Amino acid sequence: MELKIDLKPKADGVMLIVLRGEIGTETVNDFKDKIDQIVAEGQSKLIMDFQEVNYLNSMGLGVVAATLKKVKKSKGDLKLIRLSPAVQELFELTRLTKVFEIFETEEEAVKSFS
Repeated sequence: MELKIDLKPKADGVMLIVLRGEIGTETVNDFKDKIDQIVAEGQSKLIMDFQEVNYLNSMGLGVVAATLKKVKKSKGDLKLIRLSPAVQELFELTRLTKVFEIFETEEEAVKSFS
C-alpha cells in the first residue's frame, strides 16, 4: 500500500493536494502528518484531488473531515475534486457529500474560492 502526495500551488493562495494510491491503515498517519504540516504552514485554502485514490478507509475520511474543520477556523475552506468511484461511494454512504463542496474540475474548485 502506497500513497503519494503532490502539492501544486494555485492562484490566490490556493493549494492543490494531488493524492495517488491508497489511504488506509499503513498510510493514514503519513497522510495526516503531511496535511497537518500544510495547515500549520498557514495554508487554509485547500483542494484535494482524489482522482487516483483507489481506497480510502474511515481513518482517512476522518483526517479529511478534521482538515475541513481546521481550515474553517482560519477562515479557509477545503474543496474536493474528481472523486474516484470508491471514494465517491464512501462520501455518499457517510453523507459527507452534504458537508463538502465537491467539483468535477480543478478550475471550478479554484474559482469557488473567489
